[in-house]
Amino acid sequence: MIETDFQDGDRLPSEVKLSEKLGISRAKLRESFGVLWQAGLIEKKWGVGTIVRKPRDKPPVVVPLPRIRSAPALIRESGQTASATDLSIELSEADETIADLLNVSPGSPYWLVDRVFCADGVPIQRTIDAVRSEVDGVAFDARGFDVDKNTLVAMYESQFQKRAMRADGRLTVVPAPTDTAKRLGLRDADPVLLVEYSTSLEQHTALSYSVTWYNTARVDVRFAAERPTANGENSGRQDESKTQLPATLVSSHLSSL
Repeated sequence: MIETDFQDGDRLPSEVKLSEKLGISRAKLRESFGVLWQAGLIEKKWGVGTIVRKPRDKPPVVVPLPRIRSAPALIRESGQTASATDLSIELSEADETIADLLNVSPGSPYWLVDRVFCADGVPIQRTIDAVRSEVDGVAFDARGFDVDKNTLVAMYESQFQKRAMRADGRLTVVPAPTDTAKRLGLRDADPVLLVEYSTSLEQHTALSYSVTWYNTARVDVRFAAERPTANGENSGRQDESKTQLPATLVSSHLSSL
């Protein structure tokens, strides 16, 4: 279908419509989406949905960051005080785009969590999470979120009693949206690093979609790679603790503040 029915940049139908058209389960469709994403044939974009990416002569180099941890933890590891401003937690109704990203029906309730993280009082990033309010009959309540006491991922696992995993991450450099620029103390259209990622529970159940705008004048995003062994497996699989770099080397670099 990508080869014959869609153009580059076209938005795919929702999972519900695609699964019905293809006559397969949504779980099988999500598994296929994972393969297509790894091949660079689809991507999820905040405010748009799942879109088609046609193969190019020279495909982009994909550099996966091994872990994106909570902003307060990274700030504290840099020796600074973490805080949050402009915290907003609202229960909203999903429009078509949000419904597609969260795999719910349009009009379904979902939590919208918006906040700005600061290091020693200086804004460094804005993060927005769109979170399902219910999964498999179990309700999720985001009102207890407190940046000083917990994380959304910890709340997911506590309330759903299932392990959370992150996937489908994407990094791009974009002009700062007006509202985000104002909150981060930037000028309109100043470049920022945009990180988008989905979070799913076990068995690939979609849970949330998140976006973070980083003030690149204040944050240095880094990555670490593991050296593969002769059999193709990562050398850290047997004892991960032996291959991990110190947190200060792989975390956001904030010492320049």
